[in-house]
Amino acid sequence: MRFSIRRTRRPLALPPLLAFVMLAVLAVVPAERAQAVNGSTSPCALRGRGNAVDEGQNTDYTQFLNPLGTKKIGVVYVDFPDMAGAGDVADYYNLLSPAANWVWDASYGKTWLNMRTTLNRWVRMPSASGTYGFPSPTYQQHSRYVTDALKAAAGGGADLSGYDMFYIVSTAHSQVSRSTAWFGTPSALPVVNGTRIRWAVTFGTDMWHWGHKVAAHETAHAFGAPDLYAFSGDSHQYTSGWDLMGYLGGRAPQYFGWTSWKFGWTTDEQVVCVWQPRTQNTATLNGVEYTGGTKLLVVQTGPTTAYVAEARRKVYNDSDLCSSGVLIYKVDTSVASGQGPIRVVPNPNAAAPPSGCGTLDMAAWQPGQTFVDRAANVEFTVRSADAYNSTVNAIKW
Repeated sequence: MRFSIRRTRRPLALPPLLAFVMLAVLAVVPAERAQAVNGSTSPCALRGRGNAVDEGQNTDYTQFLNPLGTKKIGVVYVDFPDMAGAGDVADYYNLLSPAANWVWDASYGKTWLNMRTTLNRWVRMPSASGTYGFPSPTYQQHSRYVTDALKAAAGGGADLSGYDMFYIVSTAHSQVSRSTAWFGTPSALPVVNGTRIRWAVTFGTDMWHWGHKVAAHETAHAFGAPDLYAFSGDSHQYTSGWDLMGYLGGRAPQYFGWTSWKFGWTTDEQVVCVWQPRTQNTATLNGVEYTGGTKLLVVQTGPTTAYVAEARRKVYNDSDLCSSGVLIYKVDTSVASGQGPIRVVPNPNAAAPPSGCGTLDMAAWQPGQTFVDRAANVEFTVRSADAYNSTVNAIKW
């Protein structure tokens, strides 16, 4: 038996307004067409290493899965000699499958996770659940886990052909405790029953805590996105609850607009770029939760660095966020996953956080407020706001 789920309807696009303000000592320059594609040379489409999980706009899609379009995902359910399958596999599918609608909304209808159960039953792994190195397996251990699972599924009659990637779901209470994305080495891909295996996510017992958002998080790794939480110290020091790549339980889990641009969900025409010294631009930013409109105002500050402003609103994927307004953050595409490639700028004049929110969750900037980084020669001022848009002026001195 195969399972399917239905797409939700996206909200209608809200047309943005654009305004340009002339300052006596500054030039107003047209927005550079920034290109979120491999090989881009645009000043604001910062390059990363390409073949690593980073915030660069030049993702290598021989290493990673291109986010755009329908992604065919084969779902395999595994148990172990030491841990028989617990419960109906449909319960596991139903826990993860809302990720399809979540990503559909986050991508403005540009990406659909077409999850299909390969076999409607448990398949038995050849080794005990504690022998694969979880929660932190080596690449070799993780590769063995993936290939063992897919060989077991193929041996049970599953047809593995035609899938872009696989979700491998372990039975509850196994020693596979952490969900993890897996990427095959392009030059040495494992082959199971004639099918080359490129990408997979292995789901552990943490899925019962995080639910479908863990699938959205791990699948974004397959698309080339890094972790935004800190690997040491305070886990939430860089982005707190903004973006589920930072905190799965955060109150504002929508992907950052920068990441959306990296994935091709936000187009070049939706990005206003300031890169030349002594220039400025003003843009009316439509909330990243909505379809359409201008999404990002970017000030390029170095070969791998930029400041970004985007509007966030308490709707759709962000319906529980702590503060609405303009979010300002710094991107550094040279910074590795878990080391803070995106860092949210705190708002020193923010209101005190309510219950369930941290100080950084209150970082949204309001009309009349200005952020200045004198070392980087950057200034953002929020001019006005309504229910859907915020008008922001950016200066590069």
